[in-house]
Amino acid sequence: MLSEKHNGWKLEKLQVQNFRNLKTSLFNFAPGINCILGQNGNGKTNLLEAVYFTTNRKSFRKNTDYAQMINIEGANPEIVIQAVFSNGVELLPYSLRLTETTDERYINNKLEKKKFITSSVFINPFDAYSFHTSSSFRRQWIDSHISLGDREYRQILTRFQKSMRFRNSLLGYQAKGYAGQLMAIDEQVAEYSAFLTHRRNEFLAALNQYITSTFREIFSEEHTLELTLESIFTHWDKKRIFDFYRHQESTDAKAGVTQVGIHRDDFIFSFNGLNAFEFCSLGQQKMAFLSLIFAYIELFRYKFRSYPLVLIDDVSGELDSQRWKNLVQYLEKKNFQVLITTANENFGKELEKIPASKKFYIEHGTLTNHG
Repeated sequence: MLSEKHNGWKLEKLQVQNFRNLKTSLFNFAPGINCILGQNGNGKTNLLEAVYFTTNRKSFRKNTDYAQMINIEGANPEIVIQAVFSNGVELLPYSLRLTETTDERYINNKLEKKKFITSSVFINPFDAYSFHTSSSFRRQWIDSHISLGDREYRQILTRFQKSMRFRNSLLGYQAKGYAGQLMAIDEQVAEYSAFLTHRRNEFLAALNQYITSTFREIFSEEHTLELTLESIFTHWDKKRIFDFYRHQESTDAKAGVTQVGIHRDDFIFSFNGLNAFEFCSLGQQKMAFLSLIFAYIELFRYKFRSYPLVLIDDVSGELDSQRWKNLVQYLEKKNFQVLITTANENFGKELEKIPASKKFYIEHGTLTNHG
């Protein structure tokens, strides 16, 4: 039985074999700030990906499969990850073996069948542009971050996506008798849409309690931030949504696709009441996006009573010197474990000033030095 009296699990040790370009090195991480140094293309982001894959059972890179992660130069055609997690009370050995057809994970030498003990949040500052400019990216970001802490949402979202694909195929081909099938699938789509819309609004209401205060804490600027859902289905029950799709049938049939639904809903990020994309500078957009992610981390802690592992990929190039100093000070005050990469020596020196921080140097996938 694992102890419940702790402040969350942190990664103490990690060793990988045949994962991308990473060589078989043992990483001993600090419970606070871990700075991963090295020139671009040497494997820093791959290390973050290995940690994320360990805890979240997937990569943070889109459309990534085993063939892309395996190091083709390895002697054995399998990926092996071994780790030790600590909660301050006990140590938890973890191992993963991944082949083209097998995904086996063990905790304390016992096959893992349930969700892992902790999760990771990946922060890529380049995503700020996509978040502010792409509605599909915003939907994907919101859905994935709700799903990280809400298994039921993840399951219903998968069912909705499957039902919507089937609905669109019916509308596209319009085979004989398709109208009856369309009515049946509309019942499912309506039920899933009502559930997911409600959960999205719940999530945003909780998240908005943290965004403004997080922005002010990191960047010491007085602005009000809010993320809202733009959807005609807000406050609609499944019957009203079903009636809407019945009324839309002829219009959708002419188009050959479902034109309105939660798969096309949008999320509006406002900055002092104005659309952040339209009225903010690029610097303010990046600051707002970072604040959104750290607000999510605070919400995660509130819900699960522990922080996720925080993986930050080279944020230094996206912020001016004063703003990344503010970020370093913010990280110093927090109690979550951070793995942060940078090729910026000045940023690395600022991180090294944090008490008990640890630095690692990676060159050509190999851990060359740490301290």
